[in-house]
Amino acid sequence: MITWKTPSAALVVSLALAGVAAPATSNAQPAEAAQQAAPGAAAPTPVEEPRPEPPPPPVEQKKADDKPLVRVYGIVKPTVVVGNGLESFGNPNYTAPTAAVNPLFLADPDAVGLTFQAQQTRLGVAVGEGTPVKGQVEVDFIDFGKSSPAQGTSLRVRQAFLDWTPADGHKLTLGQTWDLFSPLNTHTYNLVGGMFQSGNSGFVRHQFIYLANVGSLEVGAALGLVSQNVTAILNNVEYSRTPTVALRASYRAEKTAWVGASVIGTRLAFDANLPTEEGRLALGGNLFGEITSGSLNVRAEAYGGKNLANLGLLTLGQGYRTDDVAEVGGWVSGKVTFDKHSLHLVAGTAMVLSTDEMQLGYTPGTPAAGGTPATAPARVGANGPGIERNVTLRAGYAFAPLKGLSIVLEPSLLLTRHKLDPAAAVQHDADRTGWGVEAGGLYQF
Repeated sequence: MITWKTPSAALVVSLALAGVAAPATSNAQPAEAAQQAAPGAAAPTPVEEPRPEPPPPPVEQKKADDKPLVRVYGIVKPTVVVGNGLESFGNPNYTAPTAAVNPLFLADPDAVGLTFQAQQTRLGVAVGEGTPVKGQVEVDFIDFGKSSPAQGTSLRVRQAFLDWTPADGHKLTLGQTWDLFSPLNTHTYNLVGGMFQSGNSGFVRHQFIYLANVGSLEVGAALGLVSQNVTAILNNVEYSRTPTVALRASYRAEKTAWVGASVIGTRLAFDANLPTEEGRLALGGNLFGEITSGSLNVRAEAYGGKNLANLGLLTLGQGYRTDDVAEVGGWVSGKVTFDKHSLHLVAGTAMVLSTDEMQLGYTPGTPAAGGTPATAPARVGANGPGIERNVTLRAGYAFAPLKGLSIVLEPSLLLTRHKLDPAAAVQHDADRTGWGVEAGGLYQF
């Protein structure tokens, strides 16, 4: 038996010319090599090398700005509140303090109270962020008519809207979201109370919004629901039949500044569909700005108008069939952040210019024993806030030991003048001072 080694190129050529088969290469087995060398043997079946597996497709690296299709977010806010004589949107409790309490609402408006609250906790879901269409729903757990409800906390829809971006720089929004008229909020841990009724003229509205961005300029317009109607029967809200119209123009300088102006207005109907029906104009203007420089962020708004509380804005001036109620207000808020600590200071005020025309924020009751007027429930949606002037001062500190977690402390001072009926004004001081301190945790995810 002849054993071949791999032939050289010259040997292969020589054998080919002589009519002799070339010896097998080293990838053939010894028996196969001998068969190939035997005279007259059949040509062997070539041995095919197994083909290597194709390389896997390259893994597409996720871009830093890619967003998940569904994002769940929220704020868990368990806090402790201590204070004296505070009210939350006309209700004498500490759920979301906005003013010093009307002296008629509590037997002892200067008595100190303590409560543990988780009512300002909220939860949201956003779908389709980063795509042409986005939907978002956000709820929180609060009821201003319940002082310390614990397990009795109610669910409230804050936002429910969809965004459509048909082209770069153009966006359409339909649903309930923050009012186009007043885009900024103050720095505060009183998330629901904010600076409402103390200079912040905004809140959420069900509306249709168009926004366009041309370079650093932004312009927008919105049609919205006049106010809300929580009864089962159509009333002036629906029979006004004229939506709110809001316009806004602003300028953005990268992420360092945002300044702008806005207006809102509509025709209000009182005693709709009755012989006494009366129409009045609700109109307001707003200036706003935000500046960021390093670790410092400053925001501010100033507004003026008439009958703005009739539009669902959390302001003081609510008009009536016979009278317009004008007001002005504003706030400024600054926050500095360094490492795991942050501090903020906030000041805001609102005042009614036509106090003679405004109505009481309560229904005078029959005098109780001792000559003190009986406490009557305040219905903000009926008579309005009944506040002539309101000033709020806040300072806040937060320590963030972990991502998303903050340990917070925020004292507040509220100076409020309520409109009182003549009998109550004899026995009570219309100017009230309230204070409160909020402390606890805030976890954002």
